[in-house]
Amino acid sequence: MISPLPDITREVNILNRIIWFLMNILFGGFISMTMLVWVSCDMEMPNFFFPVLPSSSFIQSIFHVPWIDMKLIFPCKILFNAFLFALFGFVHTFFARNDVQQYLITRLSFPPLALRTFYLISTNITAWLLMGLWQHTSIQLWDFLKNYTFQDEYRGRHLILLIVFTLINLPGMCVVIQFDSLEFFGFKQIYQSTSCPIISRTTGMNKLVTDGIFKFCRHPMYLFLLLGCIISPSVSLDKFLFIIYAILYLYIAIPIEEKKLEKIFGQAYIDYKNEVPSIIPKLYNIKKKI
Repeated sequence: MISPLPDITREVNILNRIIWFLMNILFGGFISMTMLVWVSCDMEMPNFFFPVLPSSSFIQSIFHVPWIDMKLIFPCKILFNAFLFALFGFVHTFFARNDVQQYLITRLSFPPLALRTFYLISTNITAWLLMGLWQHTSIQLWDFLKNYTFQDEYRGRHLILLIVFTLINLPGMCVVIQFDSLEFFGFKQIYQSTSCPIISRTTGMNKLVTDGIFKFCRHPMYLFLLLGCIISPSVSLDKFLFIIYAILYLYIAIPIEEKKLEKIFGQAYIDYKNEVPSIIPKLYNIKKKI
């Protein structure tokens, strides 16, 4: 089993907790959903964001992505965007590793209660780099909304794309609720009086969950995120490539994540992994378990 991280949470005073809480609100937590909104709107920041943002020109400019057009030729755009996604994927997986978290706690005196917030902030930084530096190919694979007229063309279009993405992702959102949404976004850990009971993970339960939607696949959130991206009225080549990059990343990241789960849950998870597919449910399994 993975050894627990040192219990130093009680040494963190209320001021530090408030600082971490504010950092989570400003740079972590719900802001981590911005990239999903961007992808769902066919790699565009939705226009309905801007009226609700502070009028500060700096903040407005951050949300106007991409920040720069590097004038790259087509093959270089593909490679550069792949590099951006690889950077995001590396940070996303690296800071979830137990040995990295152990190092942060034991060597850098990092408070365990802030691990999830730090993880979200780190991945958010690379997510914004990905959105801000992404080099668009301007190639549309399909667009079933192009013949529709909206009162505000882009605002109406973006809203429809986001609604479709959200509806498809409802089962995945239920997973977040099942695993405690406040914990998922890192808020719950900040005000725990002792070190997190899930300290060997960035988030999750101590109990292995194999019922409900987890009967059909081990990573339902990934399944519905991919479906939400693919089953869309509008898909550009950029969005399609993003999906390809995501699939390649999951092919590498899931085995790394599951090695940690095997250490946490032991033979129970190994048996579960042998019985239930990773992302794509098997048709005969669905019929048998319904």
